[in-house]
Amino acid sequence: MDTWYWALEYVRVFFAYVMILFVWPSVVFRDYLRGRSRTVRFAFCVTVPVVLLNTVVLSLGVFHILYGWLIAVLFYGTLLLGLLRWHPVRREQIKKISRLFLGTYGIRLLLLRLRNRVKDGIGHVHAQFRQSIRGRRCVYLMLGVVVCFGMVYFSYGAFHDYSYGFGDMYRHHSWIYGLLNGTPFYEGIYPEAMHCFIYAMRVLFGVKIYSSQLFLAGIHVAVFLVSAYLLLKELFAWDGTAVLALALFLTVDLLCIDEIFSMSRLQWTLPQEFGLYTQFLCALFLLRCLKTDFSDRSGSRRERIRKFLTEENLLLFLLSLAASLAIHFYVTMMAFFLCVVIAACRLPSLFQKRRFVSLVKAVCLGVLIAVLPMGIAYAKGVPFQGSIGWAVNVINGTDTADGRTSQAEQILEQAQTSSEQTSKEQTWSGERMTESGETTEAAVQPTEQSHGGNGQTPDGGSADAGQNSAPKQSAGNHMLAMAERMAASFAGKAQLVWKYGYVQLYRENRAEWIVVFSGLALILWAVYRILAGSITGLLKKGSDSKKIRQLFDGYPVLVGISVLLMIVYAAPFLGLPELIAGSRLCSTEQLFILAVVVIPVDLAAVAIALTPGRRVLPLALAAGVAVIYVGTRQLGIFHGYLYYELTRYNAAVMVTQDITDKFPENSYTIVSTTDELYQVIEQGRHEELLTFLNRVNGSGYTLPTEYIFVYVEKRPIQYAQSHFFTGPDWLAEEKYTSYYTTYFSAGNSINASEISREQAEKEMMTFSKLSQTYSNLDSRTILESKAYEWCRKFEASYPQEMKVYYEDENFCCYMIRQNTYRLYQLEES
Repeated sequence: MDTWYWALEYVRVFFAYVMILFVWPSVVFRDYLRGRSRTVRFAFCVTVPVVLLNTVVLSLGVFHILYGWLIAVLFYGTLLLGLLRWHPVRREQIKKISRLFLGTYGIRLLLLRLRNRVKDGIGHVHAQFRQSIRGRRCVYLMLGVVVCFGMVYFSYGAFHDYSYGFGDMYRHHSWIYGLLNGTPFYEGIYPEAMHCFIYAMRVLFGVKIYSSQLFLAGIHVAVFLVSAYLLLKELFAWDGTAVLALALFLTVDLLCIDEIFSMSRLQWTLPQEFGLYTQFLCALFLLRCLKTDFSDRSGSRRERIRKFLTEENLLLFLLSLAASLAIHFYVTMMAFFLCVVIAACRLPSLFQKRRFVSLVKAVCLGVLIAVLPMGIAYAKGVPFQGSIGWAVNVINGTDTADGRTSQAEQILEQAQTSSEQTSKEQTWSGERMTESGETTEAAVQPTEQSHGGNGQTPDGGSADAGQNSAPKQSAGNHMLAMAERMAASFAGKAQLVWKYGYVQLYRENRAEWIVVFSGLALILWAVYRILAGSITGLLKKGSDSKKIRQLFDGYPVLVGISVLLMIVYAAPFLGLPELIAGSRLCSTEQLFILAVVVIPVDLAAVAIALTPGRRVLPLALAAGVAVIYVGTRQLGIFHGYLYYELTRYNAAVMVTQDITDKFPENSYTIVSTTDELYQVIEQGRHEELLTFLNRVNGSGYTLPTEYIFVYVEKRPIQYAQSHFFTGPDWLAEEKYTSYYTTYFSAGNSINASEISREQAEKEMMTFSKLSQTYSNLDSRTILESKAYEWCRKFEASYPQEMKVYYEDENFCCYMIRQNTYRLYQLEES
């Protein structure tokens, strides 16, 4: 029954998500999207609603006029106007409806004609769709298979553990609840586009915030995968190669805890992961802008402005940038790294005057759109949220949770100390005498080797003169020495990137293959460029010749992005600031690494496309996806199940949901740890377990609601343990637990302690933060034991009023019913 309930909630979230993100912009902006490519329409739909919702919701909230009914009027009003423009109501239809109400027109006939009209419309749309995908059906079919597999893989955890998978999700829930109460930037200025989106799902379709946060990430990963496909498709010469890269991304296993954490984040509804798709769209439309001709300056100033705002590639680059900045600052920084590589590979195109100016204007406008609500809030005195300071601490290396700068400094200091010690040992051993009484080679100084027997240098100069002044060095030797120092420094940095980047993430064997494929891709591209340039140079110059030369120009971009992201990951070990916490990069880095690996396949596919055998390419793509899936399983490199940071039992979630569904609003109070607060906050009251236990030892303590539910964990859970899923072998394997030594569990085995009377007699532990009181297992065990003993005593005193609402081997829920006009003195029990 639990599975069916959550399946229905998943469908509700999916429906609201599709309506807001795809249906609404497709109807409202139908005139603009008519005739555009599928890529443009997709990118427009996944950016415009996010940017508009963020701007409208936050702007209304800043001026204290944020009401759910107002958002509903704006949304459904524009949708209705779009539908009326699409299918205007004709006079004949109005007459039919009026005749229906007068009783002179049959409703069955009206419904029949309406059904036929809808049927004809669906048939027309289906025919257009079939026409548009002609010749690429297999590519779209395989892309659909890969995307659906990814949605199942990243949604599986929400059906396995019903609680939030990461602690930050509770805070984001509270910020969305703040929007429901008309208060944006609930805890300070922070990018809130994701919160505005979930808020819209709540006020427009009634979807619970808890359900949205539980399932949205697993649904939204489809947009992440399709956006990645669109960028890779632009960089590869064959569309199918991008699908193969995504298939590898979803099947190849991970070899580092940072990678496991980064991939697990894709199943948690967090702002950065919600916005990761925008980095691909920013890079894609920047690349297209660099290919677009901006030389046309005809027309008036007004026409040129209109052309600037309607040029699809520039507009979508602007919208993607605005969406990334409105969702999370890290996403914008990651998009910047991708765009830097693209710009570096196309510098001549970038610095063409009119194109460069247009891009600068687009960047400025995109930033302005995203930060305008934040700027208004800041001007009104709202401070920045604490996470901004956390990000600064990561860059400074003072953060101990995700920042690795301090760790890198310790490792490098140890390595330097070890190197100095080794050097001293080598010098000491070089000065020792050999058994034959002769000195070793290291003991002979260079100055001694250069002196002649008469005290003169080989060139006839005095040895003493050489000691008083250093010999002059020619300009050529000086440049050579400088080049050698630069080469040595580069080699040292490359070695650090290799050790603390590639090897740390992929281990030495796999890292070697990655480097080999990266070098091979660059070599093949260079050879092709030389040959294509020579051949096309002999032919008549034109656009076709240029396209032939640039056919594989995406390869250096792929290699450059993968290398740059690896440098950013290893930045602390290079003495550079950690601009982004390294574990946040790994999923994107993994995608581009695997894209580099399939470059030889892309070359082979292009070669086949030039022959009559090109007809086999669609079948080859299907076979390739099947081979990747079967091959990874047979070779033992199939991916594993991910994890949630488990905070409560599934039974607690379901009991809370049952209470909110069965009992009237605000007629009950749930006494438990903080986790239930977010699930019940819209329907009822919540009392902290710690507050409850402190106050029952006092006097005059009451709770004002008719029903009181007390949650007791009979086996107190080890809070936020990494709980890995188990399931069918076709989806994933149970393998990632081998990288963890403590604080993890898998399947039905959950790390927990036992309550007892002895634990209940202990003093409660004191911490600076409430969360630590619950997260420390010893403290949690004491609290749950005291709660259980209190319930037993209260039940003995009031056996008719206290009942066991739910109980299993791990969890128990007690229910107290009281007269609200004569409340129980809870401390008297």
